[in-house]
Amino acid sequence: MKQGGAENPPGKNRPRIAVVLMASGFGKRYGKNKLLEYFGGRPLFAHALCRAAESGADSICVVTQYPEIREYVERWKNAGAGSSVDPGTFEESGSFVSSAEPGSIRVIWNDHPERGISQSLRLGLDAQREADGCCFMVCDQPMFKTETLRRMFRAFRESPDDICVCSDGSRRGNPVLFPKDLFRELMQLNGDSGGRQIMKKYPQRIREIIVERPEELYDIDSAENMEFLREHSAGSGHTDENTDRVFR
Repeated sequence: MKQGGAENPPGKNRPRIAVVLMASGFGKRYGKNKLLEYFGGRPLFAHALCRAAESGADSICVVTQYPEIREYVERWKNAGAGSSVDPGTFEESGSFVSSAEPGSIRVIWNDHPERGISQSLRLGLDAQREADGCCFMVCDQPMFKTETLRRMFRAFRESPDDICVCSDGSRRGNPVLFPKDLFRELMQLNGDSGGRQIMKKYPQRIREIIVERPEELYDIDSAENMEFLREHSAGSGHTDENTDRVFR
């Protein structure tokens, strides 16, 4: 296992990185579509979209079964993804500046979300065949930071054979970035088998990207999770020691 995130010089032949936002989940534990629930002034899934758009990725695709998410992304693209606007309200409050060109962002419709995570993986990879590495992001981690994603991309471009995964130093989480030579194996996964089994197969290729704070990796699976993060992030920008009790 390695750790990384160092700077690397830009170049014409630098590895191309694609991001796949997996926004097809049913939210069974939450009880409804959590991705459309508001957190910090925008829908939960939009936090991942904003982080990806700010990251310097070469292309982004959003895999979803929800027309609301498809319409949201298309509306944002039409407004001009490079502008400093919130993609939900188009107001300056809560805005961000995208480094992504509108044409580099696509919505991929998922006709069979019941087939599990592997279906989103396959659809995303199929749409990003030109990439040298593909970063899979979940859409329920609103505390995740753009700079962490940028460090992951720098680490991958420095060593494009590595599997880059975020970690808090004691446990690994999302996102995970896989190199191109593993795309075929990822395409063969079934059901809710994510990329973890691929990581278990190649432990020597894993590079951990250490997050600044553990809550970057917290994903919202329940209404309790949502309320806790809303309460403890309001005005402070971080959570406290009780967070582990709720999220683990």
